[in-house]
Amino acid sequence: MKALVWTAVRKMDIMDVEKPRPGPGWALLKVSHVGICGSDVSGFLGKNELRKPPLLMGHEFTGIVEDVGPGVPRDIIGRLFTVNPVIGCGHCRYCKMGLKNLCVERKIIGIDYPGAYAEYALAPYDNLYPVSDPVRGALTEPLATSLRAVRLSGASLGDSVLVLGAGSVGTFAIKILSAGGIRDLTVVEINKNRLEWARKFGATRLIEKSGDEALKEIRESYPEGVDVVIDAVGSEDTRKLAIGAVRRSGKVIFVGLHDNEVRIPGNAIVRNEIEIKGSFSYTDEDFRRAVNLLEQGLLDPREGWIDIRPLERGQESFEELTGTFTKFVKIMLTPSE
Repeated sequence: MKALVWTAVRKMDIMDVEKPRPGPGWALLKVSHVGICGSDVSGFLGKNELRKPPLLMGHEFTGIVEDVGPGVPRDIIGRLFTVNPVIGCGHCRYCKMGLKNLCVERKIIGIDYPGAYAEYALAPYDNLYPVSDPVRGALTEPLATSLRAVRLSGASLGDSVLVLGAGSVGTFAIKILSAGGIRDLTVVEINKNRLEWARKFGATRLIEKSGDEALKEIRESYPEGVDVVIDAVGSEDTRKLAIGAVRRSGKVIFVGLHDNEVRIPGNAIVRNEIEIKGSFSYTDEDFRRAVNLLEQGLLDPREGWIDIRPLERGQESFEELTGTFTKFVKIMLTPSE
């Protein structure tokens, strides 16, 4: 089958690889649409320690079941599903608590198993969620990530919220916060195209700056700092900015995965009693809620913020997403002829 394989830093190659076969409890899907995630872009740049080339990435996807392994009902063949790519062991304390995302033996499609930048991909039957639209369905994974970050932030009516980065996770967080009644929403983003999409999704204040310049503007509007910050980038600069922008006893959510080792102002965190919490992927319940919200029409892919391209444009698309000029919140690839 045709696949887009990450073969080296900043290098994606179209290759012929063996078509997989489903084992017990797994299904084979003919991939319909697969989104490019910011964590995949970090991997492409060699900045994600979980991803090592050569690797078949791609974890935000929909597909039609073509075959199933032993123990899987055959009546799902021919149906469209989105896939929760996080696979837990099912028996550790975290899985039993409903926190499969924290499983001690956690595996992820696109990292530990071959992903969906290909004509076909495998997924466990238990990780399949039926959807009605292949494009909306492929948005489930990033929306679930945003849902969890917003939920962990505890942002409530009357709070001022700052979102750093207007890629899909940041922009979807803005949409969720706005839909939940948050009316004081600031976004920091150096890509003016994405900044405009953030405004359309509910942001009330736009800052097209970074670092100290962005912090200065935030502090002019919020002398004591904002109540909540969601960092959807995960660079050293944005993590520092998040800590500098939040008020005393405020809350910072780190959801972006970009730089691993960073220097942050530890004394300020202590003296200002800033609460910092990581947010990784989502629980099964977050994923289910994301499916429901998309089926109810929370996000409209027809508005122009998504671009759908053939798999052969993978290298070009990854390069585009490493810069600051893309016109889109999300780029999806499709292997279909």
